[in-house]
Amino acid sequence: MKIKVYSPLNPLLKKYIECIYILTHTAEEEPAKYITFPSIFTIVSISEKSKTINKGNKLIIGQCDDNKLETNLVSNFDKPVYVEYKGEIKEITIYFKPLAINSFLKHELNHYNSSSFSEFSPFEDYRKTMIEILSLQKDTEKIKALENYWLSKLTGFQHNFLETVLSEIMSEENGALTITELCKKNAISRTTLNKHFGRYICKTPSEFKKILRFRNAVNKYASNSARNNLTDITYSVDYFDQSHMIREFKSLTGFSPKVFFNKTTALEKKQIHWLFL
Repeated sequence: MKIKVYSPLNPLLKKYIECIYILTHTAEEEPAKYITFPSIFTIVSISEKSKTINKGNKLIIGQCDDNKLETNLVSNFDKPVYVEYKGEIKEITIYFKPLAINSFLKHELNHYNSSSFSEFSPFEDYRKTMIEILSLQKDTEKIKALENYWLSKLTGFQHNFLETVLSEIMSEENGALTITELCKKNAISRTTLNKHFGRYICKTPSEFKKILRFRNAVNKYASNSARNNLTDITYSVDYFDQSHMIREFKSLTGFSPKVFFNKTTALEKKQIHWLFL
C-alpha cells in the first residue's frame, strides 16, 4: 500500500482543507491493515471499484469491479476503527477542517450523516465527476481536478455564534474554559450549543473537546521538545492530570499514551496517525 499526503495547492482551500491523501493498494499485495483513531476533521473518501463491509468498528475495503464508485463521509466516530484493504484499490481522502465542509454543502452536515461511515453524494454531478477524477493517471492531475471541483461548490457559511465558540475551543488562550464557561461567555445555553454542534459538526462540544485534547497531545508529542515528557504534554493540552490523560487515551485509542506513541506511525505532513498491523 502506498500513501501520498498533499496540502491544498489552492491558497483559498487552505482555510477549509487540512490535507488530501491518495492511497493505492495493488492486487498483488498482501492485505493492508491498520487502526485509525477519532479525529476533529470531517473526512470524505472516494474510491474506484471497491466495496466496504462495515462491521461496527471494523471496515474491510475490497476490490469490486461492478461498483464504479464508493464514497463515504466520516464525521462522528469516537472509538478506534480497524481498517483492511484487499485487492486493487485507488482512493482519495479529504480531511476538512472542523465546520469547514459546511461552506460547500447545500444542507447542514448532519443531513448527510446517517451513520459513522455514511454514503456521501452531496451534488448531482458528484459521482460522475469523482469517477472522472479517479480515472486520471497522475496524482497531481487528480489533486488539481479535485480542488477545482470543490472550489466550484464553495458558497460560504455563516453562523451567529458557532464559529466564535469553535475558535475559542481550539485556541490555546481559551482552550481550558469549560463548555459551561464558553456558553456563559457567548450568552447561549448549553442545550442550544449542543444542538448546533450536532447539526454542523456531528459531535457534542464535550466530544469535540475530548478528541481535540487527544489530537493536541499527539501533535505535542510529535515535536522534538516534548517527545520524552508526557507530564508537560498533560498540562499543556488541557488535561487535569496524567490519570485524566490516560483515561481519555484509553477511551479513544484503546491504549495508554505511552503505548500509543510507541506503536503508531505518523504519515507524511504528520496530520494522520495510524497503527499498522
